[in-house]
Amino acid sequence: MIRLLRILGLLVLIAVVAVGVLFWIGRDRGATPPASVDLANLGADQRQQMLERGRWVARAADCAACHTDPDGGSDLAGGLPMVTPMGTLYGTNITPSTEHGIGDYSADDLYRAVAQGVAPNGRNLYPAMPYPSYHRITRADSDALWLWLMQQRPVDKPNRPDDLMFPFNIRPGIAVWNALFRPEAEPFDPQGLENPQGEYLVDVLGHCGECHTPRNVAYALTDDHLAGEVIEGAYAPDLRPDALARRGWSGEDLVAFLHRGLSPQGVMTFRMFPVLSHSTSHLSEDDLSAIADYLADGTQLPGPQQRPPGGATAVDGHTLYLGLCAGCHGDNGQGQPHSSVPLDTNTTAMYRDPLNLIRIIAEGIPERDLAQGERMQAMPAFGGMLSDQQMAELVNYLRERWGGRPGDVTTGAVTSVLEGNESH
Repeated sequence: MIRLLRILGLLVLIAVVAVGVLFWIGRDRGATPPASVDLANLGADQRQQMLERGRWVARAADCAACHTDPDGGSDLAGGLPMVTPMGTLYGTNITPSTEHGIGDYSADDLYRAVAQGVAPNGRNLYPAMPYPSYHRITRADSDALWLWLMQQRPVDKPNRPDDLMFPFNIRPGIAVWNALFRPEAEPFDPQGLENPQGEYLVDVLGHCGECHTPRNVAYALTDDHLAGEVIEGAYAPDLRPDALARRGWSGEDLVAFLHRGLSPQGVMTFRMFPVLSHSTSHLSEDDLSAIADYLADGTQLPGPQQRPPGGATAVDGHTLYLGLCAGCHGDNGQGQPHSSVPLDTNTTAMYRDPLNLIRIIAEGIPERDLAQGERMQAMPAFGGMLSDQQMAELVNYLRERWGGRPGDVTTGAVTSVLEGNESH
Protein backbone atom coordinates (compact mmCIF):
# COMPACT_ATOMS: atom_id res chain seq x y z
CA MET A 1 0.00 0.00 0.00
CA ILE A 2 2.80 2.40 0.93
CA ARG A 3 4.57 1.54 -2.32
CA LEU A 4 1.39 2.26 -4.30
CA LEU A 5 1.02 5.63 -2.59
CA ARG A 6 4.61 6.46 -3.39
CA ILE A 7 4.06 5.59 -7.05
CA LEU A 8 0.89 7.70 -7.17
CA GLY A 9 2.69 10.57 -5.50
CA LEU A 10 5.51 10.33 -8.02
CA LEU A 11 3.03 10.34 -10.90
CA VAL A 12 1.29 13.41 -9.46
CA LEU A 13 4.64 15.16 -9.06
CA ILE A 14 5.60 14.33 -12.66
CA ALA A 15 2.23 15.65 -13.88
CA VAL A 16 2.62 18.88 -11.89
CA VAL A 17 6.15 19.39 -13.20
CA ALA A 18 5.03 18.68 -16.78
CA VAL A 19 2.18 21.18 -16.53
CA GLY A 20 4.54 23.71 -14.97
CA VAL A 21 7.03 23.30 -17.82
CA LEU A 22 4.27 23.64 -20.41
CA PHE A 23 2.94 26.71 -18.61
CA TRP A 24 6.39 28.29 -18.64
CA ILE A 25 6.90 27.48 -22.32
CA GLY A 26 3.46 28.82 -23.19
CA ARG A 27 4.15 32.12 -21.47
CA ASP A 28 7.28 32.65 -23.57
CA ARG A 29 6.36 35.19 -26.21
CA GLY A 30 9.48 34.66 -28.28
CA ALA A 31 11.35 37.40 -30.08
CA THR A 32 9.50 40.45 -31.34
CA PRO A 33 10.77 41.67 -34.71
CA PRO A 34 11.74 45.34 -34.80
CA ALA A 35 9.33 47.97 -36.13
CA SER A 36 9.32 48.22 -39.90
CA VAL A 37 9.82 52.00 -39.83
CA ASP A 38 10.39 54.80 -37.35
CA LEU A 39 6.74 55.36 -36.53
CA ALA A 40 7.47 58.51 -34.54
CA ASN A 41 9.06 60.27 -37.50
CA LEU A 42 6.93 59.49 -40.53
CA GLY A 43 6.78 61.88 -43.44
CA ALA A 44 3.35 62.98 -44.67
CA ASP A 45 3.41 60.77 -47.78
CA GLN A 46 4.75 57.75 -45.92
CA ARG A 47 2.14 58.19 -43.20
CA GLN A 48 -0.67 58.36 -45.76
CA GLN A 49 0.60 55.25 -47.52
CA MET A 50 0.76 53.37 -44.23
CA LEU A 51 -2.75 54.47 -43.28
CA GLU A 52 -4.07 53.18 -46.60
CA ARG A 53 -2.22 49.91 -46.10
CA GLY A 54 -3.53 49.69 -42.54
CA ARG A 55 -7.11 50.08 -43.74
CA TRP A 56 -6.48 47.32 -46.29
CA VAL A 57 -5.03 45.05 -43.58
CA ALA A 58 -8.02 45.68 -41.31
CA ARG A 59 -10.36 44.65 -44.12
CA ALA A 60 -8.32 41.72 -45.37
CA ALA A 61 -7.92 40.47 -41.78
CA ASP A 62 -11.66 40.97 -41.20
CA CYS A 63 -11.19 42.68 -37.83
CA ALA A 64 -14.72 44.11 -37.78
CA ALA A 65 -16.43 40.74 -38.22
CA CYS A 66 -15.47 39.78 -34.64
CA HIS A 67 -14.91 43.17 -33.00
CA THR A 68 -17.99 45.01 -34.23
CA ASP A 69 -20.54 46.36 -31.77
CA PRO A 70 -23.74 44.33 -32.27
CA ASP A 71 -25.73 47.28 -30.92
CA GLY A 72 -24.37 49.55 -33.64
CA GLY A 73 -22.19 52.61 -33.40
CA SER A 74 -18.78 51.18 -34.23
CA ASP A 75 -17.23 48.34 -36.18
CA LEU A 76 -14.48 48.07 -33.58
CA ALA A 77 -16.10 48.62 -30.16
CA GLY A 78 -16.64 44.92 -29.41
CA GLY A 79 -19.38 42.92 -27.76
CA LEU A 80 -20.16 40.44 -30.55
CA PRO A 81 -20.73 36.93 -29.11
CA MET A 82 -18.71 34.00 -30.44
CA VAL A 83 -20.16 30.66 -29.37
CA THR A 84 -17.74 27.79 -28.75
CA PRO A 85 -18.17 24.34 -27.17
CA MET A 86 -16.50 25.78 -24.06
CA GLY A 87 -18.85 28.74 -23.72
CA THR A 88 -19.26 32.20 -25.20
CA LEU A 89 -16.50 34.69 -25.90
CA TYR A 90 -17.14 38.34 -26.73
CA GLY A 91 -15.20 40.45 -29.18
CA THR A 92 -13.21 43.13 -27.41
CA ASN A 93 -13.05 46.88 -27.89
CA ILE A 94 -10.15 47.64 -30.26
CA THR A 95 -10.84 51.35 -30.67
CA PRO A 96 -8.13 53.72 -29.34
CA SER A 97 -10.04 54.26 -26.10
CA THR A 98 -7.47 54.39 -23.30
CA GLU A 99 -10.00 53.18 -20.71
CA HIS A 100 -11.66 50.27 -22.50
CA GLY A 101 -9.83 49.82 -25.80
CA ILE A 102 -6.26 49.65 -27.04
CA GLY A 103 -5.36 53.32 -26.81
CA ASP A 104 -2.34 52.51 -24.64
CA TYR A 105 -0.98 49.86 -27.01
CA SER A 106 2.36 50.47 -28.68
CA ALA A 107 3.08 49.05 -32.13
CA ASP A 108 5.09 46.29 -30.41
CA ASP A 109 2.10 45.54 -28.17
CA LEU A 110 -0.22 45.13 -31.13
CA TYR A 111 2.20 42.81 -32.92
CA ARG A 112 2.53 40.59 -29.85
CA ALA A 113 -1.25 40.47 -29.37
CA VAL A 114 -1.96 39.67 -33.01
CA ALA A 115 0.93 37.31 -33.80
CA GLN A 116 1.59 35.75 -30.38
CA GLY A 117 -1.72 36.05 -28.54
CA VAL A 118 -0.31 37.98 -25.57
CA ALA A 119 -1.66 41.31 -24.29
CA PRO A 120 0.69 44.06 -23.01
CA ASN A 121 0.24 43.02 -19.36
CA GLY A 122 1.29 39.47 -20.18
CA ARG A 123 -2.31 38.24 -20.17
CA ASN A 124 -2.86 35.40 -22.63
CA LEU A 125 -5.57 35.97 -25.21
CA TYR A 126 -7.97 33.17 -26.03
CA PRO A 127 -7.26 31.73 -29.48
CA ALA A 128 -10.58 33.11 -30.66
CA MET A 129 -8.13 35.86 -31.55
CA PRO A 130 -6.78 33.88 -34.50
CA TYR A 131 -3.10 34.20 -33.70
CA PRO A 132 -2.55 30.60 -34.88
CA SER A 133 -3.13 32.13 -38.34
CA TYR A 134 -1.96 35.69 -37.73
CA HIS A 135 1.40 34.38 -36.45
CA ARG A 136 2.71 34.95 -39.99
CA ILE A 137 1.61 38.57 -40.33
CA THR A 138 4.45 40.81 -41.48
CA ARG A 139 5.70 43.41 -39.06
CA ALA A 140 5.09 46.08 -41.72
CA ASP A 141 1.40 45.13 -41.94
CA SER A 142 1.06 44.96 -38.16
CA ASP A 143 2.58 48.45 -37.90
CA ALA A 144 0.29 49.79 -40.63
CA LEU A 145 -2.71 48.27 -38.84
CA TRP A 146 -1.61 49.87 -35.54
CA LEU A 147 -1.30 53.28 -37.19
CA TRP A 148 -4.75 52.95 -38.79
CA LEU A 149 -6.42 51.73 -35.58
CA MET A 150 -4.99 54.65 -33.62
CA GLN A 151 -6.64 57.04 -36.08
CA GLN A 152 -10.13 55.63 -35.53
CA ARG A 153 -12.76 57.14 -33.27
CA PRO A 154 -12.28 56.01 -29.65
CA VAL A 155 -15.39 54.44 -28.11
CA ASP A 156 -15.55 54.19 -24.33
CA LYS A 157 -17.54 50.97 -24.24
CA PRO A 158 -16.58 48.44 -21.53
CA ASN A 159 -15.65 44.95 -22.63
CA ARG A 160 -18.16 42.26 -21.83
CA PRO A 161 -16.80 39.42 -19.64
CA ASP A 162 -16.53 36.05 -21.34
CA ASP A 163 -18.90 33.30 -20.24
CA LEU A 164 -16.84 30.10 -20.29
CA MET A 165 -17.32 26.90 -18.33
CA PHE A 166 -14.73 25.55 -15.90
CA PRO A 167 -11.80 24.95 -16.42
CA PHE A 168 -11.71 27.00 -19.64
CA ASN A 169 -12.44 30.18 -17.70
CA ILE A 170 -9.00 29.90 -16.05
CA ARG A 171 -7.10 32.17 -18.39
CA PRO A 172 -3.56 31.23 -17.28
CA GLY A 173 -4.32 27.72 -18.55
CA ILE A 174 -4.05 29.09 -22.08
CA ALA A 175 -0.29 29.08 -21.56
CA VAL A 176 -0.41 25.28 -21.55
CA TRP A 177 -2.53 25.31 -24.73
CA ASN A 178 -0.03 27.69 -26.30
CA ALA A 179 2.88 25.41 -25.42
CA LEU A 180 1.16 22.53 -27.17
CA PHE A 181 -0.51 24.19 -30.14
CA ARG A 182 0.58 27.79 -30.74
CA PRO A 183 2.83 28.13 -33.80
CA GLU A 184 5.90 30.29 -33.41
CA ALA A 185 5.47 33.83 -34.71
CA GLU A 186 7.31 33.97 -38.02
CA PRO A 187 6.65 36.87 -40.43
CA PHE A 188 5.43 35.81 -43.85
CA ASP A 189 8.18 35.29 -46.42
CA PRO A 190 6.96 35.39 -50.05
CA GLN A 191 10.23 34.09 -51.47
CA GLY A 192 9.81 30.93 -53.52
CA LEU A 193 6.01 30.86 -53.27
CA GLU A 194 3.97 30.39 -56.43
CA ASN A 195 1.11 32.63 -55.27
CA PRO A 196 2.29 34.59 -52.21
CA GLN A 197 -0.59 37.07 -52.30
CA GLY A 198 -3.21 34.32 -52.34
CA GLU A 199 -1.51 32.37 -49.56
CA TYR A 200 -1.10 35.47 -47.42
CA LEU A 201 -4.74 36.45 -47.86
CA VAL A 202 -6.19 32.96 -47.29
CA ASP A 203 -3.92 31.49 -44.64
CA VAL A 204 -2.71 34.56 -42.75
CA LEU A 205 -4.83 37.72 -42.91
CA GLY A 206 -8.07 36.08 -44.03
CA HIS A 207 -7.53 33.25 -41.48
CA CYS A 208 -9.95 31.10 -43.49
CA GLY A 209 -8.72 27.95 -41.80
CA GLU A 210 -9.99 29.11 -38.42
CA CYS A 211 -13.50 28.17 -39.53
CA HIS A 212 -12.88 25.81 -42.44
CA THR A 213 -10.28 23.51 -40.85
CA PRO A 214 -11.26 20.64 -38.51
CA ARG A 215 -10.24 20.96 -34.86
CA ASN A 216 -9.02 18.36 -32.40
CA VAL A 217 -10.35 17.63 -28.92
CA ALA A 218 -8.38 20.60 -27.56
CA TYR A 219 -10.05 22.82 -30.17
CA ALA A 220 -6.76 23.38 -31.96
CA LEU A 221 -6.50 23.31 -35.74
CA THR A 222 -5.56 19.96 -37.27
CA ASP A 223 -3.39 19.28 -40.29
CA ASP A 224 -6.48 18.77 -42.52
CA HIS A 225 -6.18 22.31 -43.80
CA LEU A 226 -9.49 23.74 -45.13
CA ALA A 227 -11.18 20.32 -45.04
CA GLY A 228 -14.41 21.73 -43.52
CA GLU A 229 -15.73 22.03 -39.97
CA VAL A 230 -18.92 22.69 -38.00
CA ILE A 231 -18.50 25.93 -36.08
CA GLU A 232 -21.05 28.15 -34.32
CA GLY A 233 -23.89 25.92 -35.42
CA ALA A 234 -23.10 25.95 -39.15
CA TYR A 235 -20.98 23.89 -41.52
CA ALA A 236 -18.01 25.78 -42.97
CA PRO A 237 -17.45 23.70 -46.11
CA ASP A 238 -14.41 21.95 -47.49
CA LEU A 239 -12.38 24.44 -49.55
CA ARG A 240 -9.79 22.05 -50.94
CA PRO A 241 -9.43 22.00 -54.74
CA ASP A 242 -11.07 18.62 -55.33
CA ALA A 243 -14.06 19.58 -53.17
CA LEU A 244 -14.49 22.90 -54.98
CA ALA A 245 -14.32 21.11 -58.34
CA ARG A 246 -16.82 18.48 -57.22
CA ARG A 247 -19.28 21.17 -56.15
CA GLY A 248 -19.04 22.94 -59.50
CA TRP A 249 -17.06 26.07 -58.67
CA SER A 250 -15.03 28.07 -61.15
CA GLY A 251 -12.42 30.70 -60.43
CA GLU A 252 -14.71 33.40 -61.81
CA ASP A 253 -17.56 32.27 -59.57
CA LEU A 254 -15.35 32.28 -56.49
CA VAL A 255 -14.36 35.86 -57.27
CA ALA A 256 -18.02 36.84 -57.80
CA PHE A 257 -19.09 35.14 -54.58
CA LEU A 258 -16.45 36.97 -52.53
CA HIS A 259 -17.01 40.28 -54.33
CA ARG A 260 -20.82 40.43 -54.47
CA GLY A 261 -21.96 37.71 -52.10
CA LEU A 262 -23.84 35.88 -54.84
CA SER A 263 -22.95 33.34 -57.50
CA PRO A 264 -24.63 30.38 -59.25
CA GLN A 265 -23.46 28.26 -56.31
CA GLY A 266 -25.35 30.22 -53.66
CA VAL A 267 -25.54 33.32 -51.48
CA MET A 268 -23.56 34.42 -48.42
CA THR A 269 -25.24 33.20 -45.22
CA PHE A 270 -24.47 32.70 -41.54
CA ARG A 271 -21.03 34.01 -40.50
CA MET A 272 -19.94 34.54 -44.10
CA PHE A 273 -22.32 37.46 -44.56
CA PRO A 274 -20.37 39.71 -42.14
CA VAL A 275 -17.18 38.57 -43.88
CA LEU A 276 -18.64 39.85 -47.14
CA SER A 277 -19.79 43.13 -45.57
CA HIS A 278 -16.60 43.95 -43.70
CA SER A 279 -13.91 42.23 -45.73
CA THR A 280 -14.09 40.50 -49.11
CA SER A 281 -16.40 43.00 -50.83
CA HIS A 282 -13.75 45.67 -50.20
CA LEU A 283 -10.84 43.74 -51.71
CA SER A 284 -9.59 44.39 -55.23
CA GLU A 285 -10.20 42.05 -58.14
CA ASP A 286 -6.49 41.19 -58.09
CA ASP A 287 -6.76 40.20 -54.41
CA LEU A 288 -9.84 38.07 -55.03
CA SER A 289 -8.31 36.42 -58.10
CA ALA A 290 -5.23 35.57 -56.02
CA ILE A 291 -7.50 33.96 -53.41
CA ALA A 292 -9.35 31.95 -56.04
CA ASP A 293 -6.12 30.81 -57.67
CA TYR A 294 -4.64 29.78 -54.33
CA LEU A 295 -7.72 27.76 -53.40
CA ALA A 296 -7.73 26.06 -56.81
CA ASP A 297 -4.02 25.21 -56.42
CA GLY A 298 -3.58 24.43 -60.09
CA THR A 299 -6.78 22.37 -60.36
CA GLN A 300 -9.01 23.18 -63.30
CA LEU A 301 -12.31 24.11 -61.69
CA PRO A 302 -15.14 23.15 -64.07
CA GLY A 303 -17.83 25.61 -63.04
CA PRO A 304 -21.55 24.92 -62.46
CA GLN A 305 -22.76 21.50 -63.49
CA GLN A 306 -26.51 21.16 -63.65
CA ARG A 307 -27.86 17.76 -62.69
CA PRO A 308 -30.28 16.02 -65.06
CA PRO A 309 -33.91 15.46 -64.00
CA GLY A 310 -34.67 12.36 -62.02
CA GLY A 311 -32.78 10.61 -59.29
CA ALA A 312 -34.90 11.85 -56.39
CA THR A 313 -36.95 9.16 -54.65
CA ALA A 314 -38.40 11.33 -51.87
CA VAL A 315 -41.90 11.68 -53.37
CA ASP A 316 -43.36 13.50 -50.38
CA GLY A 317 -40.40 15.84 -50.46
CA HIS A 318 -41.09 16.64 -54.11
CA THR A 319 -44.68 17.54 -53.24
CA LEU A 320 -43.47 19.81 -50.44
CA TYR A 321 -40.97 21.43 -52.78
CA LEU A 322 -43.64 22.24 -55.37
CA GLY A 323 -45.89 23.75 -52.73
CA LEU A 324 -43.32 25.74 -50.76
CA CYS A 325 -40.27 26.38 -52.91
CA ALA A 326 -41.02 26.22 -56.64
CA GLY A 327 -42.76 29.60 -56.69
CA CYS A 328 -39.38 31.30 -56.19
CA HIS A 329 -36.83 28.67 -57.14
CA GLY A 330 -38.70 27.23 -60.12
CA ASP A 331 -40.04 23.76 -60.89
CA ASN A 332 -36.59 22.71 -62.04
CA GLY A 333 -34.58 24.70 -59.53
CA GLN A 334 -33.57 27.38 -62.02
CA GLY A 335 -34.21 30.29 -59.60
CA GLN A 336 -34.72 33.92 -60.59
CA PRO A 337 -31.87 36.32 -61.37
CA HIS A 338 -31.04 38.78 -58.55
CA SER A 339 -33.99 37.48 -56.56
CA SER A 340 -33.83 33.82 -55.57
CA VAL A 341 -30.83 31.56 -55.95
CA PRO A 342 -30.86 28.64 -58.40
CA LEU A 343 -30.93 25.23 -56.77
CA ASP A 344 -29.75 23.24 -59.77
CA THR A 345 -26.22 24.65 -59.30
CA ASN A 346 -26.42 25.48 -55.58
CA THR A 347 -23.82 23.81 -53.37
CA THR A 348 -25.67 23.70 -50.04
CA ALA A 349 -27.43 20.43 -50.85
CA MET A 350 -24.07 18.94 -51.88
CA TYR A 351 -22.45 19.17 -48.46
CA ARG A 352 -21.85 15.90 -46.66
CA ASP A 353 -23.40 17.49 -43.58
CA PRO A 354 -27.07 18.57 -44.05
CA LEU A 355 -26.82 21.07 -41.19
CA ASN A 356 -26.87 24.25 -43.28
CA LEU A 357 -29.70 23.05 -45.51
CA ILE A 358 -31.87 22.18 -42.51
CA ARG A 359 -31.19 25.51 -40.84
CA ILE A 360 -31.87 27.58 -43.96
CA ILE A 361 -35.21 25.86 -44.56
CA ALA A 362 -36.17 26.19 -40.91
CA GLU A 363 -34.93 29.75 -40.30
CA GLY A 364 -35.15 31.32 -43.74
CA ILE A 365 -32.86 34.12 -44.90
CA PRO A 366 -33.72 37.78 -44.29
CA GLU A 367 -33.99 40.26 -47.13
CA ARG A 368 -30.64 41.99 -47.29
CA ASP A 369 -28.30 44.08 -49.35
CA LEU A 370 -25.28 42.06 -50.39
CA ALA A 371 -22.50 44.02 -52.13
CA GLN A 372 -21.84 45.87 -55.37
CA GLY A 373 -25.57 46.58 -55.75
CA GLU A 374 -26.69 42.95 -55.35
CA ARG A 375 -29.74 42.33 -53.19
CA MET A 376 -31.54 39.20 -52.07
CA GLN A 377 -35.23 38.92 -51.40
CA ALA A 378 -36.30 37.29 -48.15
CA MET A 379 -36.69 33.53 -47.95
CA PRO A 380 -39.47 32.56 -45.53
CA ALA A 381 -38.76 30.41 -42.48
CA PHE A 382 -40.63 27.12 -42.76
CA GLY A 383 -39.62 25.66 -39.40
CA GLY A 384 -42.93 26.61 -37.82
CA MET A 385 -45.07 25.03 -40.53
CA LEU A 386 -43.23 21.76 -41.15
CA SER A 387 -42.94 18.80 -38.84
CA ASP A 388 -39.48 17.31 -38.40
CA GLN A 389 -40.60 14.40 -40.58
CA GLN A 390 -41.68 16.75 -43.36
CA MET A 391 -38.43 18.69 -43.00
CA ALA A 392 -36.46 15.47 -43.43
CA GLU A 393 -38.47 14.59 -46.55
CA LEU A 394 -37.85 18.00 -48.12
CA VAL A 395 -34.16 17.96 -47.23
CA ASN A 396 -33.77 14.48 -48.70
CA TYR A 397 -35.49 15.53 -51.91
CA LEU A 398 -33.16 18.50 -52.34
CA ARG A 399 -30.06 16.44 -51.55
CA GLU A 400 -31.05 13.67 -53.97
CA ARG A 401 -32.35 15.94 -56.71
CA TRP A 402 -29.60 18.57 -56.82
CA GLY A 403 -26.97 17.54 -54.31
CA GLY A 404 -25.95 14.13 -55.56
CA ARG A 405 -26.36 12.90 -52.01
CA PRO A 406 -28.32 9.96 -50.62
CA GLY A 407 -31.69 10.70 -49.07
CA ASP A 408 -30.64 9.40 -45.67
CA VAL A 409 -31.40 12.36 -43.41
CA THR A 410 -33.61 11.06 -40.61
CA THR A 411 -36.27 12.81 -38.56
CA GLY A 412 -33.99 12.41 -35.56
CA ALA A 413 -31.18 14.22 -37.38
CA VAL A 414 -33.48 17.14 -38.12
CA THR A 415 -34.67 17.26 -34.51
CA SER A 416 -31.07 17.24 -33.29
CA VAL A 417 -30.11 20.15 -35.55
CA LEU A 418 -33.10 22.27 -34.63
CA GLU A 419 -32.77 21.62 -30.90
CA GLY A 420 -29.03 22.27 -31.04
CA ASN A 421 -29.58 25.56 -32.80
CA GLU A 422 -32.12 26.65 -30.18
CA SER A 423 -29.49 26.04 -27.50
CA HIS A 424 -27.24 28.61 -29.20
